[in-house]
Amino acid sequence: MKSNHLSATSRLRAVLLSSSTLAFAALALATPASAQQKSANDEISEVVVTGSRVVTDGTRAPTPVTVVSSQQLQMAAPRTITDGLLQLPIFKGSPSVQNQGTGTTGSNGAAYLNLRGLGTQRTLVLLDGRRVVPASSAGSVDVALLPESLVQRVDVVTGGASAAYGSDAVAGVVNFILNTKFVGLKGEVQGGISQHTDDSNYKASLTWGGSFLEDRLHVVASGEHYYSDGVKYAQGRDFTQYALGAITNPNVTAANPASPSNPKQLVVTQPYSSIAALGGLITNTSLRGTTFGPGGVAQPFQYGQFVSSTQMQGGGGYNPGLLLTLQPKQQRDAVFGHVTYDVTDNLTVFAETNIARNKVSYNSLPTFELSATAFNIFADNAYLPASVRSQMAAGGINSVVVGRISPDIAIPHLDGVSDTKTFTVGFDGKLGGSWSYHGYAQTGRNHANYKTSDDPISDNLYRAADAVVNPANGQIVCRTTLTDPNNGCVPLNIFGYGSPSAASRAYIVGTAVQDVKVQQDVAEFSIQGEVFKLPAGPVSAAAGVGYRKEEFTQTTDSRSTEIRTGAGIPGYPSGLVNTLGGFERTNPQPTAGSYDVKEAFAEAQVPLLTDAPLAKSLTLNGAVRYTDYSTSGGVTSWKVGAVYQPFDGLTLRATRSRDIRAPNLGELYQGSSQGTSTVTDPRNGGAATNALTGAVGNPALTPELSDTTVIGFVAAPTFISGLSVSVDYYDINIADAISALTAQQEINLCQAGATEICGFIERNAANTITRVRLPFFNVAQRLTKGIDAEASYTVPLSNFSDSWDGTLSFRALVNHLMEFTTQVQGAPPLKLAGDIGNNSTPHWSGVFTASLDVGRARMFVQERWIGDGRFDNTLSPTDISRNHVPAVFYTDATVTYDITADKRLVGFFTVNNLFDKDPPATPGFLIAGSSFGNRTLYDLIGRMYTIGLRFRM
Repeated sequence: MKSNHLSATSRLRAVLLSSSTLAFAALALATPASAQQKSANDEISEVVVTGSRVVTDGTRAPTPVTVVSSQQLQMAAPRTITDGLLQLPIFKGSPSVQNQGTGTTGSNGAAYLNLRGLGTQRTLVLLDGRRVVPASSAGSVDVALLPESLVQRVDVVTGGASAAYGSDAVAGVVNFILNTKFVGLKGEVQGGISQHTDDSNYKASLTWGGSFLEDRLHVVASGEHYYSDGVKYAQGRDFTQYALGAITNPNVTAANPASPSNPKQLVVTQPYSSIAALGGLITNTSLRGTTFGPGGVAQPFQYGQFVSSTQMQGGGGYNPGLLLTLQPKQQRDAVFGHVTYDVTDNLTVFAETNIARNKVSYNSLPTFELSATAFNIFADNAYLPASVRSQMAAGGINSVVVGRISPDIAIPHLDGVSDTKTFTVGFDGKLGGSWSYHGYAQTGRNHANYKTSDDPISDNLYRAADAVVNPANGQIVCRTTLTDPNNGCVPLNIFGYGSPSAASRAYIVGTAVQDVKVQQDVAEFSIQGEVFKLPAGPVSAAAGVGYRKEEFTQTTDSRSTEIRTGAGIPGYPSGLVNTLGGFERTNPQPTAGSYDVKEAFAEAQVPLLTDAPLAKSLTLNGAVRYTDYSTSGGVTSWKVGAVYQPFDGLTLRATRSRDIRAPNLGELYQGSSQGTSTVTDPRNGGAATNALTGAVGNPALTPELSDTTVIGFVAAPTFISGLSVSVDYYDINIADAISALTAQQEINLCQAGATEICGFIERNAANTITRVRLPFFNVAQRLTKGIDAEASYTVPLSNFSDSWDGTLSFRALVNHLMEFTTQVQGAPPLKLAGDIGNNSTPHWSGVFTASLDVGRARMFVQERWIGDGRFDNTLSPTDISRNHVPAVFYTDATVTYDITADKRLVGFFTVNNLFDKDPPATPGFLIAGSSFGNRTLYDLIGRMYTIGLRFRM
């Protein structure tokens, strides 16, 4: 299979080269022609404003809505429209396959939308105004599985919309609008590759639509296939070789305390661990600093500069992060079908299905044994070099601690498959006059299976490392085999890189399995129309009811549910004793749960003034929704808003809303995981003790409550034709936000009188803390404030010369984040606005585009701007030597050309990250080296080329 992909990559490069030649030949030979009008398939016959059930005129919507067409998204990022969407400054820290971390418990290749950086669970995703089945128990929707080729536009409501749509719309709503009335046949084929000749990818789609029975029956079907090779290793990028990291400053002592000139952490290039090395490093006794070269030869370790108890700069260290997958391999397939039938002139029924599969594959961080998980090697170890054994004997040393970075033992590899199936039936009817009704029933299923192979089994790893000589036959065996000859243990040689045998590696590793099934069933009915008329216009109203049920089950392999005890394994790390899960990584736990929701809602729009002095129009809008959760009872969300137009060209708008987010299935029913923590016990004089900890769901959680205020204006001056400017201030304050406490925070709150928390703390007969369960609580607060600004200007080229035919357009979207504060009860608030090393919340970010449409050709240029900020807002100059991350600009350019005059065949060529900008250096540290920067904020891949053809018949 691997060789097939390699050959596919080679073929792709050839296709790209030949396609480039053909496309540019076509550009040179084709005759210019005037741009034609859009076809009927591109026109939007009726716009229903996302965020409201009664507003059909966007200028009268009190809540800001950013509308982006699929064409704009394709021009910015043709690989997927999701990539283009995530470039908008209102999305912060949204994971996707292009930027996800490659740990074994990440987003697993899904594309989740994170509005305002408030969390993917607080962004509601809709498809044609209807909910979409989540891709995980966290309630987030994988937007990469939506039918991309039929997306007509994407509406982003940048304010609370729970009164209109229910739970989760705290940060806003993203509504993908489909063209379900498409007629004809269209398709697309494209291929791409990076400047570094990796990350080759291709996409193909085909869409057909037909109208039958005198235009009463409409059928639309589409199919899509996407494949990307990804970037297998981070070391394929030069910037990873000189990446930064923050390490402990060994010069800070009691006699030389920390200060801005002697900070606690130093930002350095080539940050490494000082307690682990390829092939092994002895870290204690008089043999400290002995490392093992090829063949296990003992030699002095080269310590670098600023050596502390765990870190250093340079020297003989190694960053295992170089072997991390920089971008996963992905394959995505989807089919979509929609049928609409006009039963009568007043009743239409429809049925829809979406079936999609997402497959990802990547390597996680190589296995490592350091600090609490380091090897304890005894003097009689059979593989111990003779020179070291003799020194141990001379010094009376019984055992040594060996830290090791071990890609030669295992590099855990994740394969994930996510299958989504959604089936919908519904109807739209007219009652006469302005009144209409709508209803639908939908069932969705997501089945995801994740397998982490080459995952070290902790017991087997440390059992195999304790190798001795069998006195009976002189063979090297595991020590435990002496007393249990049939235990199957294969001895492991840890001395020297490459020393572990294939047989020992096979014995050590296994496969952790996580199988997750999520089900969502939804039904809704609504009615809307004009109630009566006022002098300023008709009063419109809408009302409805809804029902939703969500449930999930998670099953796992049996080894992941084991408690590690180390019983009978000499030298077993004490830090692993009594921890949950038999593997080094992942260890998912079985769990299940469900809840259902009953809702009733209403909305009204009341025009108060029209064509009055200083009031071209004044309209009020209000909405209310009552939601009854089976887990927590009833809660009410509401919204009031006003739109005031004093004169033509200026509109003022404001909204105030109470929004809600119910706890998701994971927060309610997450299966237990287990670890250990050292805590101080105020009931025992502040004594320190090691306690078991376990994260669990909490069925007693209640919905989060959020108060949102948005005030802004839209200006379209009549004296500057084609110009539109909008500016909106937003303030979102989330109370009772759901979060998990640390073990120490729970203990402190219990001591302070929070008796409801004391029940999660277990003590033995001696009143010593033995276990602290860590459920989710409604104990956090989130607050964000900022300004969104958008401007667009379009001018015909004929304004400059009568002989010029075409248009010139500009658009800018900017976000200024004024405040982003998060606080968990019992802890100080964290001010995270401008924190771009860890939190993806820059003070300033924006996208600026310019497009020129002349004849058959269209040229598009985009500038993406991520402002400067701090690596970590919680650190002062006394804490870190450098805490500034510079601003970054990325440039994208696209050229499209109508190969045929009727626009039925169009070619395009795009370069993303035109100037091949590396990510800014941010001093992250992961296990034993630099983490290379913020993946969700910056481009780690570099310049990308994409070329393709679109056709329509």
